[in-house]
Amino acid sequence: MEISLARTDLAEVFLLKHGGEPLNVVPRESVCTFRGVHFLEEHPFILGFENREWLVEKGSAFLTEPGRLHHYSHVRGMPADTVMSVRFRQPLVDCMHAELAEVPFERLESFIGLRNELRFLRWRWSRLPQQCRDLAVDEWVFDLIVATYRRASRRGSRALRDRQLSWYAERIDAAREQLATRFAEPHPLLPLARSVGMSPFHFSRVFRELTGFAPHQYLLSARYRQAVRMLLDGASVTEACFSSGFSNLGHFTRELRKRLGQRPSAVKTWPRSLQTKGYLRV
Repeated sequence: MEISLARTDLAEVFLLKHGGEPLNVVPRESVCTFRGVHFLEEHPFILGFENREWLVEKGSAFLTEPGRLHHYSHVRGMPADTVMSVRFRQPLVDCMHAELAEVPFERLESFIGLRNELRFLRWRWSRLPQQCRDLAVDEWVFDLIVATYRRASRRGSRALRDRQLSWYAERIDAAREQLATRFAEPHPLLPLARSVGMSPFHFSRVFRELTGFAPHQYLLSARYRQAVRMLLDGASVTEACFSSGFSNLGHFTRELRKRLGQRPSAVKTWPRSLQTKGYLRV
């Protein structure tokens, strides 16, 4: 049974719950019909792909690819699982192939496991604003794609306990919100860390672990995203540069060209249907 949580032009988010059918203790085959990322909400199950099997536990994530054959089975004596699924729609899949051409989607491992930055994104889901909801959902989906497909799991980082994750997530999300909404301001590390009650060393390490970026990288990405939005809305390159928080027009132009693969002025000519272009790279 699918319970819809959100639906935009780019993705659908829903809860997948088992109905009253008997649990399948014997593995059952299932052919994946869409590309997506999935979070186990409760009750473990066993996931198999080719000659591998994994125990999927609460908080773990896994992938699906169209045409991929998975084997699913429930754990004897445990209730049926509940999964939060993010299904990428075709316009987004097309964008992913264009922007993430280096990613071998068909060869990726199905099981992701417990990764703190993905658990942080799952935590953020329930806190998305109701205002501009579709935009907030789409931006969250882009963050999910970047975390899942562009950044490999950080080896050696331990999975945080749920209470620890929640404590850190509240603080890192408050800092992330400052960087995302006040992108044009300077944000020295010491006052930024103190504003959320953390030491700068601890803050910097945890911020990178949960978001996948160092704080300064996150701020730069927020500034470049704003600049792209302004260019799409018809702003001049100079206006987009200084209004987004950059102070050197020549450096801004060179760096944005590296990120987009073309001159910033060319963004103004993109058709409105390609407004997602650049979000996965910037």
